Amino acid sequence: MKKSMLIVVIIATSFVQHLFAQTNNQPIGKVLTAYLNLKNALTSDDAKTASASAKIMLDEISKVPMDKMTSEQHTLWAKYMKKLSYDAKHISEVAELDHDREHFMSLSKNMYAVAKAFPGSTPLYYQFCPMANDGKGAYWVSEKEKVSNPYMGKKMPTCGSTKETLTGK
Repeated sequence: MKKSMLIVVIIATSFVQHLFAQTNNQPIGKVLTAYLNLKNALTSDDAKTASASAKIMLDEISKVPMDKMTSEQHTLWAKYMKKLSYDAKHISEVAELDHDREHFMSLSKNMYAVAKAFPGSTPLYYQFCPMANDGKGAYWVSEKEKVSNPYMGKKMPTCGSTKETLTGK
């Protein structure tokens, strides 16, 4: 079972990495790829893959090459690195959808701020679901313009809309 989960994570990572080949040249490219794999696992209601993706994200956060950043990016990364690590760590430790989605809200808010500061060549979409978070709503970053909701999963996969397009360089 663990082998099959690892294979699924590797295949999903390869697919997203292919989509973001240009983005991965950015200092945060691998962090973003892991975040998107986590988001995609939550859209499929797959807590185990979400947890595994969060573990990869946590590892990639610690490897970000700060020497490739501008001084403004370095300052911003220093501000958000611990926040991203905190939520990724919690998601990696508990494979439970409600718990993971709760931490994914703040993870997404912080990932959005980081993604804006590190534009890649592929557009990203900042999306919002008004039904998430007990009707308070929640945001996430997506590589797809078509909404695929990580908070509602299979119950309401298309709930939400794109609020902003983050265009690449």
